[in-house]
Amino acid sequence: MLKPAKKRSKPYAWVTWLAKVMAGEKQCEYAVWKLAQYQFDKIPSDFDSSEHDQMVIKRASQLRAEGFTVYVENANSLKVNGRESNICIAGRPDIVAIKDGCVVVEDCKSGKHRDSHRFQVLLYMLLLRYAPETKNRCQGMKPHGRLIYREDIVDIPAEAVDNQFIQLLRQTIATIENTTPPSPKASTWECRYCNIPGAYCSARIDSGLQTVA
Repeated sequence: MLKPAKKRSKPYAWVTWLAKVMAGEKQCEYAVWKLAQYQFDKIPSDFDSSEHDQMVIKRASQLRAEGFTVYVENANSLKVNGRESNICIAGRPDIVAIKDGCVVVEDCKSGKHRDSHRFQVLLYMLLLRYAPETKNRCQGMKPHGRLIYREDIVDIPAEAVDNQFIQLLRQTIATIENTTPPSPKASTWECRYCNIPGAYCSARIDSGLQTVA
């Protein structure tokens, strides 16, 4: 039996959730609002992280061989409380590498290219400078980013964290921390990859195209 949803004391969002909304890949903003506003039993993920984990290990080794000081995954966990909003944003970039006054944020992706990947790294690039856990590594420098795919590397310059990006982030946060939820946009595609059980979302559509009560 699922436990009742528990209201959070303040909105809480992972970088990955924000990135999908900002990239337009997540059309149902209600799902992200619900995750940010409430704690509840989620549908377990069947994602196999083994290939991704091996990519991170290999990439970290390459950077160390190039003379970088490398911080990996758990060492990069960060939380930033908004100054203009009531939200707490959490994240954990795969790699933060530092050398000769240069800070690089990298995320490894074992799948195909997605726009949300770029937004994810842009968010890390912004938050790294403000999070209590990581800001001392930046020493006032603006990090630049990289997406590490199996076949190529995509560089993201520090200048990409621009006013347009900041405005989009503010709009996304305003939607998620609003006390009034956005309307659900249920579809077989959205609901297939949503980890909110039907008990917490009456609009959810299952794989058989039936509404879950």
